[in-house]
Amino acid sequence: MKKKIILSLMLLVSIIVLLSCGVKDRVSSSTNYAKNEYRTHKDTFHAFDTECTISLYGEFDEAEAKTYFDDIKETLYRYDKMFSKTDPDSEVYKINHRTGNIIETYKEVADLFIVAKEMYEWSSGYFDVSAGTLYDLWDVKNRTTLPAVSELSKVMPLSGNFEYDVDNDAFLDTDKVAEIEFLTDTVSTYDFGALVKGYACDEIKSNIYNHKKIEAAIVNLGGNVYCYGELRDREDGAFNVGIYKPFSDGELIEKVKVKNKFVITSGNYQRYFKVKGDDRIYHHIINPKTGYPTDNGLDSVTIVSNNGLLGDYLSTTCMILGEEYSKKLIDGCKNAFKNEDDLEAIFVYSDMRISRY
Repeated sequence: MKKKIILSLMLLVSIIVLLSCGVKDRVSSSTNYAKNEYRTHKDTFHAFDTECTISLYGEFDEAEAKTYFDDIKETLYRYDKMFSKTDPDSEVYKINHRTGNIIETYKEVADLFIVAKEMYEWSSGYFDVSAGTLYDLWDVKNRTTLPAVSELSKVMPLSGNFEYDVDNDAFLDTDKVAEIEFLTDTVSTYDFGALVKGYACDEIKSNIYNHKKIEAAIVNLGGNVYCYGELRDREDGAFNVGIYKPFSDGELIEKVKVKNKFVITSGNYQRYFKVKGDDRIYHHIINPKTGYPTDNGLDSVTIVSNNGLLGDYLSTTCMILGEEYSKKLIDGCKNAFKNEDDLEAIFVYSDMRISRY
């Protein structure tokens, strides 16, 4: 079993290595600085259905900062649109509403379909991007009642559908260079919401690194945080990233000190609904095996990693698995990824107990 996990992880590593909207922005910069003096530039905007913030630190002016922000946001907007489930022009929407079994798409989409299949097997079916119909049924933004058992029985068979082949070099002379062939007529809907922000942040990591004047940066995509470089005004140069106390009004329960790391959190307090007469919360992190929101005593899991895609995957999967089984998964990652030997998970329980591993 351990060998299979490591082999799957190595395929995941190889794909990750290959990754080397009319929205009004709010941009601000430090003032009263000379042209080449060290300063902070901040940009707040909307993407991935959340408010996002980027802060850049270095010796460059507002014009240069705007160039850097535009470069970073162009990548984020591209992935946001490409993997949207609701935009009729997105690649995922077209796949989910396909009429044939062969789909032409972009390499990034094909890569995530490959990775998602590996992640499904690696997690023994607990991480399932093909369960989009099940996730849509729960629609925690608009629901006030539980789905009927008959509704669940209809959508559950659509999950666990990874019967497809991917060819990444199908159309070398066009923009869409990949082809996905679905091997069954079951029209499952695919939801990459638990991966796409981490996937995009891995590309942002390369974008920031290529702009040599950027000494430090923090990218916050609402639960997905990437910290780059070192801060001049801190003796150790590190960022302090807070972990929210679940169901509080912005109160922090823990902090992590990081440099050049991803800090990615999944929590049941972020999106949920309640049923009249029932004290329980019904949140958006669904166990695809049971069809219901996971209920194992955890309120949140935070992953500190060197890789955004891996951190995104682990934060959701560990929320579903619970701490005991998550530790086995984390150990497998540490064994398979040479640069993830310091991978860390922070488990926050409903009684506010914190466990770090």
